[in-house]
Amino acid sequence: MKTTFRRAIIVAALALGFIAQAGAQLATPAPKLTVTNPAEDPTRPSPGGVRWFGPSHGRNMAATANKKDIELCFFGDSITQGWDGGVFNKFYGKYNAVNFGVGGDKIQHQLWRIEQGELKGHNPKVIVLLIGINNLGFISPADTAIGITNMVKILREKFPTTKILLLGLLPAREAPLAPGAPPLAPEATIKGKTAAVNAIISKLDDKKMVRYFYFGNKFLDEKGEILGNVLKDSVHPTVAGYMIWGEAMAPLLTEMMGK
Repeated sequence: MKTTFRRAIIVAALALGFIAQAGAQLATPAPKLTVTNPAEDPTRPSPGGVRWFGPSHGRNMAATANKKDIELCFFGDSITQGWDGGVFNKFYGKYNAVNFGVGGDKIQHQLWRIEQGELKGHNPKVIVLLIGINNLGFISPADTAIGITNMVKILREKFPTTKILLLGLLPAREAPLAPGAPPLAPEATIKGKTAAVNAIISKLDDKKMVRYFYFGNKFLDEKGEILGNVLKDSVHPTVAGYMIWGEAMAPLLTEMMGK
């Protein structure tokens, strides 16, 4: 009897310890933005400033209104928008897919588009999300990651039955330094910044409704340098780059689409 009583006390103590530990984890404050310029706040919806933002948003709204049974939607910036139509259709035509990428978009601009009704009324099986590279020239990787995390949260709220395929930021070529300028610290390079963002947002993968996927290593050679045929400039993939993207993502996307 005494042994049973002691065991009960031990079990209760362990349970209380677990609850206390869980409570401490829940009490840990979420990261806070350090950006002070409201225009660069990645959690505050704002329209993009490029001249094609309005027409692009209008195109996406028309597709939202006129296209039936959208199963797959791509959200992003010019990297997403840049898919060749034929290549996009080759990989995603069978899914009744739409491409809602807009060149020049930062996280806050895409957030504004979603708040204004892009994809409203649809319940796609999967949203593919690749955004944030344009923010890194203006805010820190940590703040960029907060913006992406908030974007995922908003998408989950607006499309609760939709799975999110969150892509890690892709490799990009460094801008040339001014003559005589000292080399950048590793964490200040675009490689360092994108790696910092990806390290944070990869933790959003819950293995169920949000999956994180990174295929940027397929853009690199054995020395870690960007292959010569995958980018047509500093950030935008060539057709060969989009083919790598489509093939690399296909197994996970097929699984998430349930086909």
